[in-house]
Amino acid sequence: MKKLSFIIAEKSYIVKTGLTKIINNFHEASVLRETTDLQTTIKLVNKHNPEFLIINIKLINDAHEDIRQLFSKKINTKLIIFVGTKRENEYFEYFDEKISIDDDKAEISKKIQLLINKKRPPNENSESGELSEREKEVLRQVAMGKTNKEIAEALFISMHTVITHRKNITGKLEIKTVAGLTVYAILNNIIDIDEAV
Repeated sequence: MKKLSFIIAEKSYIVKTGLTKIINNFHEASVLRETTDLQTTIKLVNKHNPEFLIINIKLINDAHEDIRQLFSKKINTKLIIFVGTKRENEYFEYFDEKISIDDDKAEISKKIQLLINKKRPPNENSESGELSEREKEVLRQVAMGKTNKEIAEALFISMHTVITHRKNITGKLEIKTVAGLTVYAILNNIIDIDEAV
């Protein structure tokens, strides 16, 4: 399965390293390139057409013109703006999401997961009959007796996404009960028998 690619445009080594670590924790995503200036970012985005670009607001001078250059080839990249505390409450009309310097790891992960979910619909593998890695993660949580709300919090996804995953799992496996799903998870080494409810 092809991973969703990110380009990070950020001067701070610490910020760049932190964002890269969070993104690479998602099995379906990876950081393709890192850059520290706008012109290099524009070249990389137009060359690689990544699914996502995270860019520090300080690298943008003229939002309208700079965004136009980023999309000179009509690419379909989702834009995530990175802002400092002083600009946290500003509205940025050109961007799909905003990450603040004050956001903690869980909040950043949640925002990125929501964007990934939009790029890659949860039911994309529904015809194959094989569970995706994310569906296995959800199944593991179900087998541990977690509620939809607890699963959403543990995996940094929305309740709606959890419910969609559970429907897909039930459809693929043709198992409708939690007990049946738990047995399947144990037999397929998705969860240890000691962890199951």
